[in-house]
Amino acid sequence: MTMPSAEAASVALTTLFLLLLLLHPGAGVCYFSLEYQGTYATQSIISGGSDVRYLEVVIQADSIPIWGICHRRLGNNVILYDTTGGTDCVRCFHLEFRSRHILEVHNEGLRKCYTNEEAALQTCPTLEHIRNRQTREIMLYKTATTEGQALEPVYCPLDGRFHLTYNINDGRESATECPEPSSTLANCPRGNAFTMEFHRCKFGDFSKTYECLGDWEGTDGQRYLALHDPKVLASTTVAAGTDPPPPRFRCAMYKVEDGTGRVYLSLSYDSTCINKLHSAWEGYETLVLTPTPPTPPVSEAASAGCSFPEWVQGQWENLRVEGNQATYTDLHTYTTLRVYCLDHEMAGLVPVYTQTQCGEESFTCLAMQERSSNVMEFQISPDVKTVYNEGLCSSPASLSWDSWVTQGRVDRFRQSPCPVAGEYTGVIPDAPLLCAKLYSDCNNPEIMFYTVYSCTNRSEVIEEREYRCLGQWSETGVTYTYTERRDQTNYECFAGVVVDEGEIFIMEAGVDCQRGLQVLSNGMKLVKQAPCLNDPVIASRPSLPSPTQPTWWNTTRNPWTKKASPATPKPGLKNTEKGGVSKSIPHTHLFAVGVMWAVSVHQWWV
Repeated sequence: MTMPSAEAASVALTTLFLLLLLLHPGAGVCYFSLEYQGTYATQSIISGGSDVRYLEVVIQADSIPIWGICHRRLGNNVILYDTTGGTDCVRCFHLEFRSRHILEVHNEGLRKCYTNEEAALQTCPTLEHIRNRQTREIMLYKTATTEGQALEPVYCPLDGRFHLTYNINDGRESATECPEPSSTLANCPRGNAFTMEFHRCKFGDFSKTYECLGDWEGTDGQRYLALHDPKVLASTTVAAGTDPPPPRFRCAMYKVEDGTGRVYLSLSYDSTCINKLHSAWEGYETLVLTPTPPTPPVSEAASAGCSFPEWVQGQWENLRVEGNQATYTDLHTYTTLRVYCLDHEMAGLVPVYTQTQCGEESFTCLAMQERSSNVMEFQISPDVKTVYNEGLCSSPASLSWDSWVTQGRVDRFRQSPCPVAGEYTGVIPDAPLLCAKLYSDCNNPEIMFYTVYSCTNRSEVIEEREYRCLGQWSETGVTYTYTERRDQTNYECFAGVVVDEGEIFIMEAGVDCQRGLQVLSNGMKLVKQAPCLNDPVIASRPSLPSPTQPTWWNTTRNPWTKKASPATPKPGLKNTEKGGVSKSIPHTHLFAVGVMWAVSVHQWWV
């Protein structure tokens, strides 16, 4: 399938928001983030023995037509007005963004509604209500984007190969269906799906594949996993006298046992996360997965006397480094790499032996750079070898290099202030009716907020986001700031340049801090409106000990400076992109995070 261009998606979304502003001038409406928008399937009823049926739920920019128009958002709670029945029906819904394909919704019950907002607000679900299952749960499984595009795959957290035992708790028998660990589960060769091969079970040999839609930590502290059965089509009909098809979507709980790596996995009866699903050990279907030991590393890796640098040791977003071994989960290629150090680093380069979760082996070269105490980047050369050569990394310029992968530290985190102090505003390029405000928390300078609103009515807020800055560094006059999105679980990078004391240009740089951006010509101009003055917290904050971390908040120099600075040393001549060609950034991909361009960001960096 040919995907629409990112520019076309951006223009379409820009037009949509402009129309909304024209249709609702000054109206008390609210908007859903682009991550929420799309077409979803939800189970129509909680099944008790019949086949599972689904309803289609569409989330538009300012409404969920099946439930009502967005009137007000209060954190994760949203007030919807439904007037289709002839009278006002006001309800409160609690929305949790679990993954880019999963929305978890809670409310008092769709059969109840109120005639005024005040009464509906009293019924907004609390976290305690959700934790104790005192609300109506509605699981929304995304089936298409707002443009009707197919969804991107999601990496499975069940990583590698396992032997399993299996039991179904349907009340028909007490014996375990697959008591012997002769059956297997593996997310090979596709890391975004896993296949179970059942052998020597009471129901005979059988194969089952699930695609992963996302995993998350629930309000109750347990790990959840959403699954899709690709063999069950949306248009499946049931002939008279035949068994109903299995659910298209399943919800599961899982727990990885410390030390052994054993996984306990339970599936619900249907597409809810509550029907006959209580824990990782107790569900409608329960599995115990025992990991198959990986192939031992080659002798060169087993006997190597090196380890990765001390500064990189520990847990990062998708990377864990322990001694001479690193484990990296690549969410783009749906692969987990075990990486072994073969020799001490040479100017940031390390010869390594790699092994995928499916057992594929190779030798290659790894480049690492410490960007701040909380941020690191690495590159892996795709020029792999089947036999180790001690001079593997001696000529880095002759190798091709994948683009930098940016990672934020999870453990041993040290606070790092954002490169903005005060309040900045600007007009979003290509959408002159939309304005944006970027401002910092003056008492917590590592926190910054981004708001999109109508230029003619500041109270009409379209988008609100909160970021925690993890660290920043400068290259060729551009400062890259790596952030953690606090209202959702993901990371984003921004590139910025300061023209003078009160004017900056800023734009998105993807999840891996894309180089080669034309920030001054393509970025959004923001003008300073108010500073943070005489703040005792900022004044007393000590400087960071890392020499690579700019201590800008107690100086007069802003790190988003236009002054030229040397580029980061690169391991080779081709490191901007694979093949040595840097990507050009379309003018429409600007710092309108989550408004016009969020849908196209993932296409931008592919």
